[in-house]
Amino acid sequence: MQAFLAILRYDVDQLARSWLVRSWVALLAIPAFFLVVVAANEEELASETLAAYTAAVYAPFSAIAVGVLAVGAVSGEAGIIVDSILSKSVTRTEYIAAKIAARLGVTLAIYVVVMVPFSYMIMRYAVADATVAGVVTGLLMVASLLVFLTTLGITLSTIIQNVLFAVLLLVVGVLISGVVLQFMGLEWMSTTAVISDLPRTFRGETPASDQVRVLIVFMSLSGLAVLASIWHFRYKDL
Repeated sequence: MQAFLAILRYDVDQLARSWLVRSWVALLAIPAFFLVVVAANEEELASETLAAYTAAVYAPFSAIAVGVLAVGAVSGEAGIIVDSILSKSVTRTEYIAAKIAARLGVTLAIYVVVMVPFSYMIMRYAVADATVAGVVTGLLMVASLLVFLTTLGITLSTIIQNVLFAVLLLVVGVLISGVVLQFMGLEWMSTTAVISDLPRTFRGETPASDQVRVLIVFMSLSGLAVLASIWHFRYKDL
C-alpha cells in the first residue's frame, strides 16, 4: 500500500507540473471565459452554448491531452518500470493501479474545475433553456466518456510501446467507432452520438432510460479496460 501511495503522489505531482496539463487547462479556460461573455451579451441559449463548447472545445482538446497522458502512463516510462519492479520495491499491480488512479484523478479533477464553474456561469447569464437535472446528467455522461477514453488509453499503453502510434490509434479508433455506431443506430454506444445529442440532454429532453444506458455502457467498458490493463501488465515482459 505504501508503494502505491508513493507512486500515486509522485505521478500526480509530475502531472501537475507538466506543460501539457497546464496548456490543456489554459486552452479550455480561455474559450470558456469568452463564451460566458458572449452568452451574457448576445442572449445565447444555455443548452446550445454548453453543447457547442463541449463538442468544439472540450472534446477535441481533451481527446488529445488525455490520449497523451493515458498512453504515456506505462509505455513512456519503461526504464522506471524496470528499475522499480525488478528491484522488488513495488509490485506490478501496485504500479499499474497507481498509474490508473493518478491519470483518472487528474483528468476528472480538471474536468470538474473547468466544466462545473462554466456550466454555472452559462446557466446564470445565458438564456436559461436548460434544466439543472439535464445539465447534471449531461456532465455525468461526458465524464463517463472521459473515463472510458482514459482507461482505454492506459490499456493501450500496456500493449503498445510506441506512444505516438498508440495515441493516434486511441483517438482515431474512438472517433471512427463512434461514427460507425451512430450510423448503425446504436447511439447509446457511440461517443459522437452522445456529444451531438447534448443540447437535448441539457434541456432535459433525452429519455432517462437512454441516459442510464449510456452511463452503464461506458462505465462498464471503463471497468473492463482497467481489468485488462492490470491483467496484461502483470504478465507482460518488461
